[in-house]
Amino acid sequence: MSLSDKDRKLRAGGGNKFPIDPAADTVASFASVIADALRRDFGTSPAKVKHIARLTGANARTVQNWLYGRNGPSGAGLVVLMRHSDAVMQAVLELADRYEIQHAAKSEKLRGELRSLITMLLEYLGPE
Repeated sequence: MSLSDKDRKLRAGGGNKFPIDPAADTVASFASVIADALRRDFGTSPAKVKHIARLTGANARTVQNWLYGRNGPSGAGLVVLMRHSDAVMQAVLELADRYEIQHAAKSEKLRGELRSLITMLLEYLGPE
């Protein structure tokens, strides 16, 4: 099939260009930040892809794309990852500029750890 002279050109020779979409940079940074967080939390073991796939119900290829930063997880997958990974939770809060929530979450985690350490210490010391 050949194109006639009246057919539309596939490429524009010149003229106005589309404005740069600010969301395009956000999508790329989202994928790379989530990939870094996943690698921090799930390590470098070869089984991490299968483990994350089982947690989220996603395909192994999809999880590999998340880990390489090619794509980011969808909303449902992201929520599951946030449930199981502190690094992903912190990364999402940082991307949303919600530092006060991140600080509160860290404080609550530290309080819980301190409470358990005090309980262990009291059990170790025994009654006096």
